[in-house]
Amino acid sequence: MIFGILKPNLVITDVEKIFISVAHERQHEAYVFVAKNIDFENKKILAKTLEGNHIVEKTFDFPDVVQNRLAVKEQDMQAYLKLAELVPFSSNRIGDKNAVYKIMTTIDSLRKYLIEVLPLNRLDVLMESLDKNKKIICKPASSNQGKGIITVEKKDSRFVVKQIEAQYNFDMNGLINFYNQNLTRGYTISPFLKSETCLGQTTVFRMHLTRGAGGKWQQIKFFPYVNLNKDVDITNGMLGALITTREQLFLEQYYPTSFEKINQELKILFTEFTQNFQKKFAWRLDSIGLDLGITQEGDIYIYEVNVGPGVGFMAYPVACAQVEYYEWLAEKAQPPYKHNFLPLNLRRKLAAAEAS
Repeated sequence: MIFGILKPNLVITDVEKIFISVAHERQHEAYVFVAKNIDFENKKILAKTLEGNHIVEKTFDFPDVVQNRLAVKEQDMQAYLKLAELVPFSSNRIGDKNAVYKIMTTIDSLRKYLIEVLPLNRLDVLMESLDKNKKIICKPASSNQGKGIITVEKKDSRFVVKQIEAQYNFDMNGLINFYNQNLTRGYTISPFLKSETCLGQTTVFRMHLTRGAGGKWQQIKFFPYVNLNKDVDITNGMLGALITTREQLFLEQYYPTSFEKINQELKILFTEFTQNFQKKFAWRLDSIGLDLGITQEGDIYIYEVNVGPGVGFMAYPVACAQVEYYEWLAEKAQPPYKHNFLPLNLRRKLAAAEAS
């Protein structure tokens, strides 16, 4: 079989080297390619792969499965859509944070894991939420790696505002000015969840899910990010938080009264999410990262759902699962692929083009 990784450039990263190596171990071809190098007339693609430890450029046949790493630009659209009619795509999109939250609210078994999210479209929404919750978190719809996230805490007649490591202490007028300058476009607001260790360090947990052999979901890893700076509200690995991969020991030490409850609830969440979230999409999802907050009482909340999440130190087990999944997908996927594997926004564009 042949597996192609569709990207905006021909740079082969360490993660892709591992994927290609695993594919080779299982007697498959794998390569990285860009949309402009697709020759539809001859069904050939100029691409890059590994031979030994060296990167080489060669011409390949069309792949049996495409791993979609391309943020589609207008100049790539025609080639993208045309290839997606011929070959099944993996790594499909699910929409922005607001759309995903709305989907989860329609799934009965997932509602208990959700934190209320409201559009921050008026100053009144901010003030009412602060009166109700005392501390809130504001997120931009397109935030990644914690960028742009702001917390606000009401302390008597003052307001403590934090943005990563910046901190401000405002009176009412100062808060209003801050809102008008920073929070009037594209933000949502939620109660601030106290997800932290028994020593007060802020935590975020990642559950990495990937389809593997037989198209079945696997939990590759569950691990925490820990911010050792108690003055910082936002925890993210890209912002300096630490990772531990000894998650069971971590839970026992830092969630001492609730780790057994957490372990049981994580098993339930895995089953409920992989079964019921997928049903909301007409195309197959295959790689998801759940960012979770966990309280000292053992209550679990979903912060964010990421498709195509970074794999980092999990690159090898992720690649093993992906290759086995692609083997299954190449055999089981049935055309027309565009109706099963394209993300929603591209399906709409394609339908509009066909109707015009």
